[in-house]
Amino acid sequence: MRLHFGSAMREPAPPAPQTTGWRHEVKSISAAPYKIRLMRRMLPAAIAIALFLLALFFALTVAEWKAEADFARSIYAEVRRRPPHPFLQVLPAGQVGHVNEEGFRGDAITPAKPGRTFRIFTLGGSTTLGVNSAYEETYPFLVQQMLRARHPGRDIEVQNAAAAWYTTAHNVVAYDLRVRRFHPDVVIFFEAINDLTRSFSPSWFARGSFKHDYSHYLGPYARLSGPDVEFPSPPASWLDQWLIWRLVKRRLAHEPSPFNQRDPDNVARLAASMTAVDDAEFRSVESFREFYDSLIRGVRSDGATFIAASQPFLYSASLPEPERRSLYFAPIFCAENGRYPSMNAMIRGMTLFNETARSVADAEHVPFIDFAGTVPRTAQFFSDDVHLRPAGNRLVAERAVDLIEQMHLIND
Repeated sequence: MRLHFGSAMREPAPPAPQTTGWRHEVKSISAAPYKIRLMRRMLPAAIAIALFLLALFFALTVAEWKAEADFARSIYAEVRRRPPHPFLQVLPAGQVGHVNEEGFRGDAITPAKPGRTFRIFTLGGSTTLGVNSAYEETYPFLVQQMLRARHPGRDIEVQNAAAAWYTTAHNVVAYDLRVRRFHPDVVIFFEAINDLTRSFSPSWFARGSFKHDYSHYLGPYARLSGPDVEFPSPPASWLDQWLIWRLVKRRLAHEPSPFNQRDPDNVARLAASMTAVDDAEFRSVESFREFYDSLIRGVRSDGATFIAASQPFLYSASLPEPERRSLYFAPIFCAENGRYPSMNAMIRGMTLFNETARSVADAEHVPFIDFAGTVPRTAQFFSDDVHLRPAGNRLVAERAVDLIEQMHLIND
C-alpha cells in the first residue's frame, strides 16, 4: 500500500476573490451619469409638453368664454328684437310689420271710438297674427277690406291683437290688459295648437312637468336659462360640460337643433332621434276649456259680440311627403322624454281641442265658425302645420265676414 504524503500535505488553495459586489458598484456608478443625461434630455420635452397642454387648456377656456359670450349676445339681440312683456312674454313688435303704437297689427287707433266706427278685434296666436304673411295678406286685414266694401257708410276698423306663442291663457290676459279699453264691438278668436303644445314639457322650451297654468312652458324665453337648452340630448360625458365641445360635436356629427324648425332636414334628424307615439296624452285640454270660457265671459261682460272658431290644420293621414316635410310642431314643441305625438296623435289632439272650443261656445251661446272644415288640408292653403298661406287666409276671412253679415251686426 502506497501512501501519498505529497497530496495530503498540500496547502489548501486560497478562496477566490468575491468580485460580484464590486462589479455591481462599478455598474451603478457608471449608470448614474447615464440616467442624469437621459433626464436632462427629456426635461425640455416634458416642459414643452406641459406648456403645450397648458396653452391648449387656456385656448379652450378662452374659446369656452367666447362661446358663452356669443350665446349671451344672441339672447340680448333676441330680447331687443322682441322686447318682453311682464305678463304676456312677447308682443307683435319685432315679430311682424305694420304694428301700430298700441302694439296691434293694424292702422293707428285711439281708445276713444267715434260714433260711426265699428271696431273688430281678432285674438289668437301666430296664425291669426300672420307671421308668414304680409299685412295685406292676413285674414284680419281681409275682413276689414271686405266689410268696408260692403258698408261704405261706416268706418270699419279691424285690429289684430294676436301674437306668436299665445295660448288661450295669454289671450285672457291680453284682452284684459290691452284690448278692453278700446271698446271692441266684435271679438273673433280661434286657438288650439299653442294650448295643445302646453300638454308637453320639451327640455328646450320647458322646465319641470306639466302645470295647469302653463307655467312650466317658458317658450320663447327658455334660452334665458342657459345654453344647455340648445342641445336636445343630455350630457353624455364630462366633455359635454364644455359648451365649445358640444358645439364642435354638433357640427361634426350634424346633430339637430330644436331651434331650427325651418330646415326640414334638421327637423327630420330631430324626429329620428325620438319615437313617434299614437297614445300621446293631451293634459292641457281642461286648462284650455277653463281659459276659453274665461275669455268669452270677459268679452261678453263688456257688451261685445264674441265669435269663436276652430283652428285649421294641415295634419292628415294621407298627407303627401312634400307636405309632411313642412311639419315641425310635434317633434319640436311637443317632445317629452324622447317621445313626440305621431301624425295620428296630432290629428286626434287638434280635433279634441277644436271640439272643446265648440262645446264651450255652445255652452256660452256664442256663434262658432268651423274654420278647420273650411280650409282644405293642402300646401296651397298651408305653409306648415297651422300657418296659412294667402289663399287660406282669404277663406277664413270670407267665412268670418259671412257670419257677421248673417248676424246683422253692422247697421248702416
